[in-house]
Formats: sequence, structure tokens, C-alpha cells
Amino acid sequence: MEAHPDRAARLRTHVDALEATIVDEPDRCLERVRALFEATHLTIGPQLGIVFVDGEEFQTRNSRVFKALDFALDGHPEAERVDKAIKKLVGSINGTIGALAELSNIPGMRHGGSLDWSTLQRQHAHMLGGLCDTLISFLFDIAWTRASANTADIGPNRYEDFEVFNVSLDDEYGDVEIAGSTFLPSKILYSLDPILYESARSEWEGEQAAGTVSDGVAA
Repeated sequence: MEAHPDRAARLRTHVDALEATIVDEPDRCLERVRALFEATHLTIGPQLGIVFVDGEEFQTRNSRVFKALDFALDGHPEAERVDKAIKKLVGSINGTIGALAELSNIPGMRHGGSLDWSTLQRQHAHMLGGLCDTLISFLFDIAWTRASANTADIGPNRYEDFEVFNVSLDDEYGDVEIAGSTFLPSKILYSLDPILYESARSEWEGEQAAGTVSDGVAA
């Protein structure tokens, strides 16, 4: 959450729910873990150019995410071999995700089942929570590292293309003065953290669209 403050609020909702479940409701831990994985897929998918299909199986979706990730090390003379080797390694991780999906589809593990059946215990919940924490952090870090590397592809006029949003951001936060010079908040954000800039812009556009619809309904 510290590495992705733009998504921290919603991510914390899932994490807090998972942590509470581990302590108080271990039998629901698998449900929380799967929900967090699914939210992660839908969040990083657009970063990787992935369009998910309705009804797509959990493991299939995860496999597509892993295949889209770029593990090559810039500057290494055999970057492609590094990428292929790491993809083989994460292939075993995808097998773990497959086992998670299989477990979650067994009656009584995530939903359904008799009240008399045994359920997951706290030790299972701790294991699943630790697994989830490690893999979710891994997916976010790799996906955004790749996105950051691709920011050079952003056109030089992109900042100017969103003048209305930029003005809105500048009006909200005011000019920034440093050593006698004045800077625009929108320009600072765009230059120093283009990923966060895009996230803020997308959220702002969504709010504007919702406001337009509301105005139309009220009319």
C-alpha cells in the first residue's frame, strides 16, 4: 500500500478484511483471499493491456497476467533468457494459484457445505494470508515497474491534452513555491509520478461523468 498510495484506500479495505478474518473467522479466509486476487487482476490487467472475458476462470485469468509480465533485466546481455527462466519459475506460482482455485471450489471451503463439516482453521488462514500478501505485492510491483518503464511511450503533448483536469488539480492544491519559483501541482505530478497522474485523472473523469448523468436525471 505504501508503494501504491493511489490505490491504498481500496486495497486497505481488502487487506483489513483479510486480517480480521484470519483472527476471527478463519473459515472465511479463502473467500477473502480470492476476492483480493480477483481485485488485483482487474486492477493490473489494464496496465498490461489485458482485456478479461466475462466468466473467465480464475486460474486462466491469473495465467494471462503472468504471461503478460515482463521479467527481463535491462542491461543484462541475456535479458531474454532471464525473462524465460523467471517465467518458468512463476509457472509454479501459477500452479499454486490453480490449487487455490481448486480448494475454493470444494463445497464448504469458500461457500456452501453442511454446518456439520469441518472448515479451515487459523493455521490454514495464516498460511493463505501470507501467500496472498507475497503474491499480491509481487504482481503489483512487477506490473507497475513495467508500466513505469513504458512511460517513455507517452506522447510529449499528453499533459497539454488534459487542460481542464490540470486546471482543476491546480485550483484544488494551489501553486507550489520553491526557492522563489512557482510551479503548477498538475505539472509536478505529471512529471514526477505519471502513473499516479493518470490514476487521478481517470478518477476525476469518472466523477465528472457521474455528475453529468446525475444532472441529466435531475433535469
